[in-house]
Amino acid sequence: MTQTTTGSSVGPIIFSDTVARQQLQNDGEVVTFRKSNRTTGKTWWRKSRLGTKEGDVTVEKVKEVDPRDSTQLEPYQDLSGFQTVTKWQQAIRSLHGNLPQSGHLYRVTERTD
Repeated sequence: MTQTTTGSSVGPIIFSDTVARQQLQNDGEVVTFRKSNRTTGKTWWRKSRLGTKEGDVTVEKVKEVDPRDSTQLEPYQDLSGFQTVTKWQQAIRSLHGNLPQSGHLYRVTERTD
């Protein structure tokens, strides 16, 4: 079950992948794949696990997906920052060592409050 924190921030979200990070920075939003379920709500993002704060964001769960099935990623590919679903799948594989059987998509949007 996804936990939403009301009134306080949840743990930061990390964007180690340059493409996804640029999507967030350039367009103010990104749809990102996470192997594990995470909390949602207001938080901040950084480039690495121990990196400094880069900006404030809101994390919303989109849905659970099988990233091996390109048709499940296609509707979100434009907001992923990747030119194709195949390139997105390659990035997922690179970050996780393989293409997991399941995972979660999250919409991350910049906020200024």
